[in-house]
Amino acid sequence: MYRFVFIFFVVILGCTPQVEPPVRRDTPPQRIISTLPSITEVLFDIELGDRIVGDSFFTEYPPETAKIEKIGNQYGFHREKIVSLKPDLVIRSVENVALRQSPSAPVLIVDHRTLKGVLDSYLVIGEVFGSDTLTTAQQKRQELIDKLNAFEARTKERKPIRTLICIDRSYGTGRIQNLFVAGANSFLNDAVTRAGGENTAASLGVLAPQLSAEGVIRLAPEVIIDLQVSGRDQSQSESDWYTLGDSVPAVKNRRILTLTDDFATIPGPRTPMLIEKIVRYFESMEIVP
Repeated sequence: MYRFVFIFFVVILGCTPQVEPPVRRDTPPQRIISTLPSITEVLFDIELGDRIVGDSFFTEYPPETAKIEKIGNQYGFHREKIVSLKPDLVIRSVENVALRQSPSAPVLIVDHRTLKGVLDSYLVIGEVFGSDTLTTAQQKRQELIDKLNAFEARTKERKPIRTLICIDRSYGTGRIQNLFVAGANSFLNDAVTRAGGENTAASLGVLAPQLSAEGVIRLAPEVIIDLQVSGRDQSQSESDWYTLGDSVPAVKNRRILTLTDDFATIPGPRTPMLIEKIVRYFESMEIVP
């Protein structure tokens, strides 16, 4: 599976262990290990980036993270390296099955599977680091809320656009196969809804449903959002969708939005950039009344 799409599965899938008690400390942590790109972005947003001593292999933003030690990914961490970094706090997500207990530090749990969970994490993290950081976290959280609410105000008078969000599939095969899409209770579902769309796969009741070509035809999306890694032949990839024929409105009208931006699979402070792209696409294709 490609790195771009793997991050989405890392954030969305997995079992949910019992949530541990909140971290209580007399002094704020100074050495943090972040286990997800989305957690790292929130930490930088609330001005704690300089305290991160270790993070995920897949973390590439902001650019300063290139200098941070990499300690593994969601399904496998180098515990010896974690110990050597001497953290006084590890922050992980609720679905993390590889690091339920840190070998050397308290663990703080956040939930980044939805935008609500991301917003809640600002407060959860801020409370651990004292009143000044909590104030910053509250301010940054409100800024993000304001941006998200602005999209709802911008699109609330429009008829929702039926949209399918492809998070992984086989590419350039001449047909649609091995297709996974974003379902309900995911941040991508939240993002599309705020952009004025309606996730056609939300009704399937699964976080990341697997669909056949016939399944896509039944859902009849008006727009298909195709998440891909950069560098791929986009025209060849789009041609796979065209094999579905005119029975799919998005295919008939050539309404396929290909996204290669890393923030498309990382919920956090850059999610408004994803929503803005989707909104502008809806508007540019003149599919809003």
